Amino acid sequence: MPESKLDVNIWHNIKAKLEQTLTRGQFDLWIAPLECLGMENDVLSLGCQNEFHVQWMRERLERKVLNVVQSVLPQVRKIRYQVVSSDNKKSDDFAEAEEDAIVPPKPTPTPPPPRQLSIGDVYPVRVSPFNPRFTFDDFVTGQCNQLAYASSLAVATGKYYSLQALYIMADSGLGKSHLSQAIGNYIFKTNPQVKVYYTTAEQFANEMISALKQDRMETFKEKYRSNCDILLLERVEFFGGKDKIQSELIYTLDELMDRGKKIICTSSKLPRDIPRLHTELKSRFSGAFVTPIDYPDFETRLNILKKKANKERARIPNKVLEFLAEYIEGDVRRLESSLVGIIAKSNILGVPITMELARDVVATVQGNLPLVNISLIQNLVCETFNIRKEDLLSASRKKEIMMARKVALYLCREYTRETLQSIARAFNRTHSTVLHALKETQKSVNSQNDPLRKYIDYIAGKLKAQCAFARFDVKR
Repeated sequence: MPESKLDVNIWHNIKAKLEQTLTRGQFDLWIAPLECLGMENDVLSLGCQNEFHVQWMRERLERKVLNVVQSVLPQVRKIRYQVVSSDNKKSDDFAEAEEDAIVPPKPTPTPPPPRQLSIGDVYPVRVSPFNPRFTFDDFVTGQCNQLAYASSLAVATGKYYSLQALYIMADSGLGKSHLSQAIGNYIFKTNPQVKVYYTTAEQFANEMISALKQDRMETFKEKYRSNCDILLLERVEFFGGKDKIQSELIYTLDELMDRGKKIICTSSKLPRDIPRLHTELKSRFSGAFVTPIDYPDFETRLNILKKKANKERARIPNKVLEFLAEYIEGDVRRLESSLVGIIAKSNILGVPITMELARDVVATVQGNLPLVNISLIQNLVCETFNIRKEDLLSASRKKEIMMARKVALYLCREYTRETLQSIARAFNRTHSTVLHALKETQKSVNSQNDPLRKYIDYIAGKLKAQCAFARFDVKR
């Protein structure tokens, strides 16, 4: 019986069901390029891009594809794969049958009818300058970022008119750029007449230098002062030490504030901690509503992973998501990249997502980072308290040094696998002295408002963000 063409709507229905059944990566890579070549008896012929495509379909996806095909076409018992060329001709399997076919002459092409003008032909289509992934809907909130999210949304919607300037402070990868561009995306869609300028501090500086060289400073000033309703200024710590650019920025900020315009700045440091920043500029930044973003807790990390997995249309066991949320601490980029790595590895190898696969990917990610050890903790504590390592290891009884020493001892006990004897030797202390210090520190940790606990939480956050741990079962 000769092969018959399959109704195009039936094939579209099959592909739609496959898209719901498979992960996004599997569908886009292997199913979307398939061509339906027709049916012969109980055999469905599908066209693949190359021999590798054919082999992959047979070995990895045939059972899933056949199940879906049979749900639409119960009579199909087998799938046949063939390589089709780029011009959609069949491969050698059908070459003999087509040699005897009469090829009709190609019809003379007729010119297309006049096209009706679209609105884009009359009015230029506005293209958003903001990353479409960075929206308020895609931002996962938790205790670590709730205030920053609410403040950004208030600026975007104009809910609180008095909130004129916002300063978002966070380490890299925690979402400050996401919120900044979410403001831009929201205003671009809801109030297209509002002029929003998004720039980094470095871009602002380069643009000003270029304007000075080309004698276009008036144009530069007009852009950022007269023609700007909302200024989104990223990574303002870059301005430190650039005196002339700081002076121009002060005038720009004053002009915008006087005209009732809005300013959103982001930075990894508080205004007072940016080195070589002009006193007046520190005052302008500090006058904004300063809102920090902390490192996400376990629950927030888990919600981020669930949302990312849902967006990727990937079926991932809850225990795998919980494993990632437990051990990929720190910035959100590493968290998301680990999830994407697991999905990609699963798709490429054609294997299910399991705990073993997750451990392999996490080990790869963590292996690129320095391991936590006593020396690293000592250096980080000294840097935080601004003391010398010699003082930390000395017999000094100064209040600040004793506090730093307690913090360091507690972190070594909590985040390394060293014994108490090893920790004591590293600090030139006896075992009993270290044990006594740890008991005292534990009392401070149990107290919500104790300054010692705040130092421990701060430095622990830095450890989790910057370092890898020797084993996955890190002590809590």
